[in-house]
Amino acid sequence: MSMRISRFVLAPALFVAACAPESGAPEGESVECAFGEGALAPDCLLEAAGEGVFTIHHPDATFQRIRLDPETGELSAADGADEIAVEADPAAGAVEFVIGSARYRIKRGTLVSSAP
Repeated sequence: MSMRISRFVLAPALFVAACAPESGAPEGESVECAFGEGALAPDCLLEAAGEGVFTIHHPDATFQRIRLDPETGELSAADGADEIAVEADPAAGAVEFVIGSARYRIKRGTLVSSAP
């Protein structure tokens, strides 16, 4: 009897899993990033998530969320335990910041132009 029950429970679960929509690759603008001691390279993707929140997708499928305050223009970590350390470099025309062991460089205006 248990064999019959397990077949009826397992079959719908497999059907639902097979019908689940695939998540596509994130869309956005390429930004420079580095992890640990690595050199900055345009390996990350910046995606607008709405209301001043952006997601930075890493090459290993992990991500980081940041928030841009529309009134002050300040960046902050949108979630997670790590704080954000911002280093603005007006001469370079970019904003550099660190969250945990990840470093990022985003050209000025990219965050604003990426907003939905």
